[in-house]
Amino acid sequence: MRPFWHLVLGGLLVASLLWSGWSLWQLSRLPLGAWVIERSAHELGAAYDRVLARRATPEAIAARVEERLEDAPRNWVALEGLWTLAEAQAVDLPEATRVAYQLAHAADHGSLRRAQDCIACAYDLRTCAMGAALGCGVVVNMTALGDLLSLGRAAGVWVQGGEVDQLDVTLSFIGIGATGLVVVTGGTSYAVKSGAGLMKVAHRMGRMTPGVRSTYRRGFRDGVDWARVPAIRRADDLAQVARPEALRPAVELTGSLGAMQARLGSRGALYMMGQVETVADARRMARATEALGTRSVGTLELLGKSRFLRVGLRLADALREMIAAFLGALSVILGLTWSRLLRGLRRLAWVPNG
Repeated sequence: MRPFWHLVLGGLLVASLLWSGWSLWQLSRLPLGAWVIERSAHELGAAYDRVLARRATPEAIAARVEERLEDAPRNWVALEGLWTLAEAQAVDLPEATRVAYQLAHAADHGSLRRAQDCIACAYDLRTCAMGAALGCGVVVNMTALGDLLSLGRAAGVWVQGGEVDQLDVTLSFIGIGATGLVVVTGGTSYAVKSGAGLMKVAHRMGRMTPGVRSTYRRGFRDGVDWARVPAIRRADDLAQVARPEALRPAVELTGSLGAMQARLGSRGALYMMGQVETVADARRMARATEALGTRSVGTLELLGKSRFLRVGLRLADALREMIAAFLGALSVILGLTWSRLLRGLRRLAWVPNG
């Protein structure tokens, strides 16, 4: 029987090696960046559920809430996100944490203070924090009134001989004419329009990351034939002066932010936006918000950006098959080696009678 089993193991080894070679050849045809791919929508939701089941413990959420309560000013978008996550995961937070949260909420949400902060935030987003009054600034500055206020401020600075914030002015113009600009890039006008408004808010608040700023500057510099803009008479005609390929990254980024706003509201999307550096970041965060819904902000706050985004990735099928084939071949080799080793030990231990 031994030769038979040796033959079986040898056949398995050959099959595993052939499978490994085939998988390696398939893998070699993929770009290096394609070895890790994004999960499907169904896989994504299940992956986040597994991670939260392990990490969204009362101790972990309470510790993060208590850290955020020490901020000055307090980030109520993050705090409310953590609170929502705890409720969604049926996590019972310690009584001391609940009392501290409620006292801080009452202190920061008084009627007089909210009114003062709301007026200041609506007029100048630079005075806004991620607190209760943020909604006032967002509502005003995501309308045509907000664009006109931005242009009025820029005109006043220019008259006084100061340096005009060109990016803010450009975003105001893009906000007014967003619908026409996105037609040639394949985006949806509503998502891009709302995303453009949020980007202007983020810029005014100082929450636009360097990577996002660079993406928009490249789009504005290379994506529009500015020499032809003076001849345009209607916002819908701006598509005629767009360079679609150069403008597409900025439009895709804007659309992803608009999608986040549709799911989380403006305050939640602004929080998520503060972690976006690249177009890929924005796309992956937008997909995550689709899977997580109202748990998105709390999950990002609890896990941190790196772990939050890694949950959405998995190994490519070709790489997983190669690893499985390699492990199969290794197990066969170990089986053969162990069998030979045992036979050798039995020979050494055998002592003839007499």
